Parts: sequence; structure tokens; C-alpha cells
Amino acid sequence: MKKIFFLTGEVSGDIHAASLLNELYKILPKEQLIVKAVGGIHLKNAGADIFFNSKHLASMGLTEVINKLPLYINLERELLFYLATFQPNVLVLVDFPGFNLRITSKIKKFSPKTKVVYYFPPQVWAWNTGRTKILAKHCDLVLCGLPFEETFHKKYGVNASYVGNPILHELEKFDRDEIRKELNLTKENTLISLFPGSRKSEIHYMLPVLLEAADMLHKAFANYKFMISQAPTISNLDSEIKAIVEKKNLSNVIKNITILPPGQNHKLLCASDFAWLTSGTVTLEAALYETPMILGYRGNQINYFLYLMLKKIDMIGLPNIIAEKKIVPELIQNDATAQNYYQTTKELLKVHGHLDKVKDSLRAVKEKITEKDASKEAALMIKNKFMPDYKVITMK
Repeated sequence: MKKIFFLTGEVSGDIHAASLLNELYKILPKEQLIVKAVGGIHLKNAGADIFFNSKHLASMGLTEVINKLPLYINLERELLFYLATFQPNVLVLVDFPGFNLRITSKIKKFSPKTKVVYYFPPQVWAWNTGRTKILAKHCDLVLCGLPFEETFHKKYGVNASYVGNPILHELEKFDRDEIRKELNLTKENTLISLFPGSRKSEIHYMLPVLLEAADMLHKAFANYKFMISQAPTISNLDSEIKAIVEKKNLSNVIKNITILPPGQNHKLLCASDFAWLTSGTVTLEAALYETPMILGYRGNQINYFLYLMLKKIDMIGLPNIIAEKKIVPELIQNDATAQNYYQTTKELLKVHGHLDKVKDSLRAVKEKITEKDASKEAALMIKNKFMPDYKVITMK
């Protein structure tokens, strides 16, 4: 009997971990695996026994972390105590570096024989390079999701391997014309999708800006339609929108904006002519759908100051980082204004040739993300390195 423990802290990590677990079940005898997790609905549906629901954990920036510090401290203590009893053969950490790196550095004291796998490690190439020391010292295997990460980590003595990016194989394939018809869009309509974020703080800072920009654009171009993606972690988006509309007197836009229920991200990205995205995984998803975008972010000024102090690169968007140049606009902090969204979007959509150039660049990014199936590659590596006594069931 083999025991595996997954540790995630955000929705994207829960999805990636569930995909990995599903692939492990294909090559290992399910009846001989005990799987526990800090995770969400996706890991639960995949078959993991949930120790703690990860939906309570996500935070962004110093101020949010401070607010949730008592929760993190209590969970760390309870989790380490539990792992000392459970003694997993493999601990799989997925993203969520602030918490996961603390567990990484302590787990061997409580469970010495546990093999530690970091699936999608922290983006230390962007900021806080010192974290590579923890990865090198305490992780038995680091599985990277971006092409350049393996070489970067190995320079610092990390046992790293590029397995591909799971987003590529998690993307749903749609008939764009059918989706637009389903969303009641005509050929004359230009659809701009709004992704204000999956955290309350992101909604607080980004949603007013995006709604005001949408109002400005619709006044200038009556054929523009707007749709908002609601994250599963945000339950009151409609009331948030109503409050902002009333406060800023945006009655014009409320008639031309539609809120899509959670789980419609891929469908919306596929159907969109343009997207306004809050920084995160969704930016890479948009790139893979070849959907032109503006990548924006606003937050607490203290958090932004700390980011400026610690950053190692001048870009935050994954499409730009992978392309190694700025192929899509980034509007960060004080630049993330409604006027800038309006002006930048108008130029990209209305100036001949601009949009085609962006789409060509996004296709180049897509080509850099190899056809490796990350979940399958990661499952095979975990099995072969840490469970070699089990016979591999051939993957199909």
C-alpha cells in the first residue's frame, strides 16, 4: 500500500493536482493507493480524501497574508502533526509557495522517508531567487511547467525536470462560431471579456477599473459587448457590479454586460475578440487560444512597493515572459486606469494590422509550449522514481 499527500492552495493548483492524480490512477493499482490532500472540489472528485479545503487559503500580497496568518500557522501545525502520523510515501506540493515552502523545509523532520515532489515550483526566476536553496536542499524532485525553468533551476542545484504545461491539455476545444451563437453574438459584435480575478482583493481593485473602461468603450462603439468571467471563489459578483455601477453612475454598461457562471473561462476566451485579464494562469490560457489581451493588475500600494523591491524581471505576464519580449500590453498599478484600458484597446482593435501582429506573437508562444502532457509525464516520473516496485499499466 502506497500513500500520497497533495498540498494545494489555489483553484489552479487543485485542478492540476487532480489531473495528475487521475493519471496516477491509470498506471498504479487504485486499490493500493491511499490519497489525502489539502485541496478543493477537483481533487475530491478525482478521489482524494480532503484533509482541509484549500478554498480558504488563497491570498495575494503581504496584507492578505497577514490577515490569514493565524489560519496558516494553525494549519501548518496541524498538517505537520498529521503527516507525522500518516507518513506518506510521496508529498506532492503544487504551487502556493508561501505555505508550501515552509512545509517543504520541515516535512523530513516529521516524516524522514517521505519523498518531496514540487509540481510547478515558485517562479523564483521572477523574484526571490533565494528560494532555490530550499528547493535544492529539501525537494527530491521539482517538476517544471515552463520550458526555460529546468535549466534555470539546475544552475542552482535543483533536481528539476520540464514535464510540459498542463494548461495545454486542460484547454477545451470549441467551435468558435457555435459558442458565439450560443452567447447570442452576431458577426457585427466585438466581444471583450473581463477577468477581474479570483480573489476578493483583485475584485476590489480591478473590477471598478474594468467596468469604467467598458462603459467608455461602449459609448464610443455601440456594437461592443462585454462578458465577465465569474471565478468559483467569488460568490457575490453581481452585487459587487451593481454597487460599482451605482457609485460610478455606469448605467449604460450594465445593459450590455453579461456575467457568466463559474467554469466558463475557456468558452469565453475562445469566443472573445479581446480580453482584459488580471495577472495569473488565465493569461497563458488566453495565449493558447490566441486571444489578444491586456494584462492588468492593481493592488495594495505596500504590496506593490515590495514587488518592486524584489522583482528580477520587468514583465509579469506569462505570454511576455515566455516570448522574452512584451507582446501584449501590461497595465500595472498606477497604469491600470480606465482611460488606459480604453485607449490601448481602441488602438489594438481599430488600427489596421495591430491585432494580427499580436495573434502571430501568441502563436509563437503556443509553439514554445511543447506537446508534452504534463500530467502524464509527471505521473510516470513519480511512479518510476518513488514507486518502482509497482508494475506500470500502459497509458493510452
